[in-house]
Amino acid sequence: MKKIKWLKYLNDFIVSRKTLKSFLKCSLIEKEQLKFYSQFFSKNDLVFDVGANTGSRTKLFLNLGAKVICYEPQPKLFEHLSSYLKQNKKCLIKNLGLGDYRGSQILNLSDAHVLSSMSERWINATKDSGRFAQYNWDTKIKVDISTLDIEIARHGMPTYVKIDVEGYELEVLKGLSVPIKFISIEFTAEDIQQSIACMDKLDELGNYQYNFSEGESHFFENDKWFTKKQLFDYLNSKTQNKSNLWGDIFCKLD
Repeated sequence: MKKIKWLKYLNDFIVSRKTLKSFLKCSLIEKEQLKFYSQFFSKNDLVFDVGANTGSRTKLFLNLGAKVICYEPQPKLFEHLSSYLKQNKKCLIKNLGLGDYRGSQILNLSDAHVLSSMSERWINATKDSGRFAQYNWDTKIKVDISTLDIEIARHGMPTYVKIDVEGYELEVLKGLSVPIKFISIEFTAEDIQQSIACMDKLDELGNYQYNFSEGESHFFENDKWFTKKQLFDYLNSKTQNKSNLWGDIFCKLD
């Protein structure tokens, strides 16, 4: 009986290792993305992936040798991440959202899991603009949330924090009272004022510079980093010709 249990354990371990190896294998496009993210942290640095979803960014961070903590409040996506990464000693997956207090919050689940959001404002704005008019957020669940300050106290100071939480970025940043070397926040043209508020919050914490990567390009069109006003003017100009502009704002502590 003991031998059977040991063989089952060994088989489960082998399957888990194969699953992990398969998850971490990068495509040619992802190998190019590695070059982009390598400028924000070094091997063994701590990275927070806030809104990890299916782990597309976690995968890149782990391939670059980072220690990664994933925050994903959606139960099914938490299970998905756990099934692939439970054997990776450099990754901790938490079934948790982040915000400006510790407690619980309502998460609006979308029929496209990447669009699930705690922000009614963002949902309404992107539906009204037509960007996501075809999607629904009919299911609401209560999820646990923490703050960046609490998580830093528990796990240490990250070098880079990726925040992709569909319009809830400002609330996440309100839970932070210390500057972090690199932070990225998702941007959508309909919610540009919220992005400005995020940069206002970061400017209260330290001397930050900003840059923008459009869509999934993983590329900076501008070599130089901007002040908050310069980036606002740049994004405002781009949205005049591209009302559905989206991407990520990268924030660097000077």
